[in-house]
Amino acid sequence: MTLFKITLFKDRQKFSAAHFTVFQNGEVERLHGHNYRVSASFSGQNMNMGILFPFHDLKPEMNRLCDAWDESVLIPGKAPWVHVQEKDGQCEVSVSTPEVRRFYSFPREEVVVLPCDNVTSENLALLLAQNLAARTRILAPEVLGLCVTISETDGQEVTVDFDLTEVTLPQE
Repeated sequence: MTLFKITLFKDRQKFSAAHFTVFQNGEVERLHGHNYRVSASFSGQNMNMGILFPFHDLKPEMNRLCDAWDESVLIPGKAPWVHVQEKDGQCEVSVSTPEVRRFYSFPREEVVVLPCDNVTSENLALLLAQNLAARTRILAPEVLGLCVTISETDGQEVTVDFDLTEVTLPQE
């Protein structure tokens, strides 16, 4: 069996975002930011005229996903110690753990509340991969595997692997 792997990694596939991480013991990092880089590898075996899939079908999807988080404050929407509410055009975030109590207020348009319990590179890679997997199944059904890698700094990256044959397409 011959398996082809195509990796897309362009300068445009990145986002800059602020976040904090909450640790199991209740400690919380200070709010800080990263210039995240994103790459995705697509694998499959069936080519048509020497093409696994047209790259131009998925590059805009990767850019769209990165743009959605670029220049934002990323907040975990499912964190047990984090409470988020909108008030007067602001996104108010309170963090209350056994170790830390903090309150932030940001302009609503600068905040992305993510469907995860913590804003970590692992969760960011998982969320990007889940979104990209669903679109890949629709736009490039011949792709069998997907790997999404997020690097938050040189020498520090997380990769998530997906078997796309197990990804269920949304019902219309």
